[in-house]
Amino acid sequence: MGKIPVKVTPEEMQELKKLAEIVKNPHLPMSDRRIAKTQYESIINFAKSSNRGFISSV
Repeated sequence: MGKIPVKVTPEEMQELKKLAEIVKNPHLPMSDRRIAKTQYESIINFAKSSNRGFISSV
């Protein structure tokens, strides 16, 4: 399954970066990392469903 570029706003990008850091941090509890992953996926799915086109920097 290939990666599909998704256009996100600068605010969403900032939030995605913050959530990605939480997900990657092995020192945080697994429950916090799962919540961050779910929030990350929600932002991506919202951006996909908004039909904003594509962005090349993602």
